[in-house]
Amino acid sequence: MASSEIKITQARSGEVCVITLAGRIDSTNADEVMTQLNTLVDAGERSILIDFAAVLYLTSAAFRALLVATDSAERKRARLMLCGVVGHVRELFEMGGLLDVFTIMGSREEALARLA
Repeated sequence: MASSEIKITQARSGEVCVITLAGRIDSTNADEVMTQLNTLVDAGERSILIDFAAVLYLTSAAFRALLVATDSAERKRARLMLCGVVGHVRELFEMGGLLDVFTIMGSREEALARLA
């Protein structure tokens, strides 16, 4: 089912682990996103940036996965930051009242500077 596929890529920028998400995040794949983030936190990553620039759509399952991962990161004193939250995806964060729940930077560069 191509419409609900998510592509997750991982890269490094100095001390920051950058996760780029592309596609749709819904109940069929939100657990995959959450597992990947929790694995990074459990492995000792201290600064994680999640880039949403290529995310087309997300459901409440995606928000739940992000909330769980954020909670896990905070318990382990890791920092989780989001960037590229624009357009329709930003509207979904806004409708859910979640813009203030997550640390969201305007650009990848701004987020990397903040996490450095």
